[in-house]
Amino acid sequence: MQVKNESRIPLQYEWKVPEKYKNEIKFAPTKAFLLPNEECKIVATFTALKKKDYHINVPIYAKNIYDHVKNSVGFYNPGSG
Repeated sequence: MQVKNESRIPLQYEWKVPEKYKNEIKFAPTKAFLLPNEECKIVATFTALKKKDYHINVPIYAKNIYDHVKNSVGFYNPGSG
C-alpha cells in the first residue's frame, strides 16, 4: 500500500489505530513527512486474536508543515546575522 502527497505543500501524516485494536493492526511507518508529490510505501499488518468478523476503520491524519513566515520572500530572523 502507498500514501502519496498530491498537494504542493509538505505535510506530516499519522495513522491513528483505535485503542481496542492496537494489538491486532499495525502500520509501518506510523507517521512520516511527505514532500509535494512524494510517495511512501506503507506496510499494514493484521493479526486476528479471535475468530470473528472484523470491520476496522483506521483514520489517517495529515497536517501542513509549511511555515508561511519562514518561506516568505524577504524573511528576516532578528539576531540571525
